[in-house]
Amino acid sequence: MFKRLLLLSLALLISGCATFESTPPSNSNITQQWQFTAKFAVRTPDEKNSAKMHWSQVNDQYDINLYTIFGISIMSITGDEQQVIINNRGDEYTGSNAQQLIYRLTRWHLPVNDLQHWVTGVVHNASDAKYDTQGNFYQGNITSLDNKQWQLTLSDYKDINGHSRPHRLLLKSGNTYFKLAISQWKIQH
Repeated sequence: MFKRLLLLSLALLISGCATFESTPPSNSNITQQWQFTAKFAVRTPDEKNSAKMHWSQVNDQYDINLYTIFGISIMSITGDEQQVIINNRGDEYTGSNAQQLIYRLTRWHLPVNDLQHWVTGVVHNASDAKYDTQGNFYQGNITSLDNKQWQLTLSDYKDINGHSRPHRLLLKSGNTYFKLAISQWKIQH
């Protein structure tokens, strides 16, 4: 159960990276580089778990590491637009799409393909979207591939090098939720 939940949590966190579409201007070499440190929790009717994470992103390439609260490495996830690789203490899982990999490992349909965008405050696919007084996305509804409704909430926005970034994310449907609490952002230009 612990391994399955951690695989799900990890895949949730990297899924947006697997489908990220970056289209910088063709005549420049713009680099999008950021990283954050966070705690996350996943709860289903049958399971619950939490861990710490470090996510590093350069354009479409990412490196995500999960740790226990004592700093012991649990697993790593690396990938880009073409491939996702999860390494869990020597066991390796590979897929071309994080959402499909989550389903393959857990049999759960979760709407996570845009997570990379959500953590930066960008939400394109929400219905009934609400915004805070600064114009930041606050809350909206997301539909998963199996037509299940999820509520996405982004909050605790802070200015990081001129970029407004949420420090809290909640994705919830019934008794199932995924929480992310970001403690530190770094954005390089």
